[in-house]
Amino acid sequence: MSRPLHRRDTSFILFGLGAEQTSPRSLGLLAAVFFGSLLIAAVLTPPAYWLVEFWHNQTNSGNAAWLLAKGPDVYFDRLRMAAIILGLPWLMSVCHLWSWRALGLAPDKCAWRAGLCWWLAGLALIYGLALWKNSPATTPLATATPGQFLEALLAGLLLGLLEETIFRGLILRICYTAARRPALALAAVSVFYAYTHFKVPASVWTHVAPGVHWDTGFFVAFWTTCGITENFDLAQFTALTLLGLVLGALTLRTGSLWSAVGLHAGLVSALYFYRGSGLADGWAAVGVLMLILFLVLFVGQNERATPNT
Repeated sequence: MSRPLHRRDTSFILFGLGAEQTSPRSLGLLAAVFFGSLLIAAVLTPPAYWLVEFWHNQTNSGNAAWLLAKGPDVYFDRLRMAAIILGLPWLMSVCHLWSWRALGLAPDKCAWRAGLCWWLAGLALIYGLALWKNSPATTPLATATPGQFLEALLAGLLLGLLEETIFRGLILRICYTAARRPALALAAVSVFYAYTHFKVPASVWTHVAPGVHWDTGFFVAFWTTCGITENFDLAQFTALTLLGLVLGALTLRTGSLWSAVGLHAGLVSALYFYRGSGLADGWAAVGVLMLILFLVLFVGQNERATPNT
């Protein structure tokens, strides 16, 4: 980690702008993606649910029954993510991110080794938090099968790669382009990252008529954006913000997404086994993440670095 964080680096600035230039256009793109995906999911959620209902009524399929058991908020989340994924090529084109290298995902053995180290750190973090709460004898790893290990590994890699491409590959660059200070962009993305993890509160469904109606998608869209007001948890929000700061700082310090992907993948892989000992689980995670953030920000800060300007 050798890149300084106090000077703007043109490799994170969009539209070919110089180190001293900013552009609010990037924030418009972020708003278009955020609200556009909400609108698309709101419109498509009811017909998607009705289609599964029709499938179940016609075939009495077990798969259809399993899908119907999921709430409309789950349909909404999947459709929203699909809209974002389908829009990524357009967004990458508009932002002039023509290649994986431009996104920070260039094949690089050193970056891959760093990603592996951070993957192990993610595993260790969740495992340590699990041991903080439970006896080692209760660890689910003791009964895990090779298939479960592989599933956890693949789930972590896919989710880590997807979320880091969106948040640190694109959104961080969008805010970086709009802000004059890298620290401000890093903080803004980290708070936004924590905010997006607060979903539709379970309590709001008690005031809604059963079934899925034409406006159900818009109801879910509203509470997806405002749910944080109903189920806010300070420890969870702080931990997620700190995690966003760590992931963003890793990206800015290394100029690559692989370290952030590795840490994110390690956390997800471990949470496959320790679902009750996540980063939202009390203040212990906050303390550990503060220590990790300190190490990422300040270890090696005196190394000579040549900014990519």
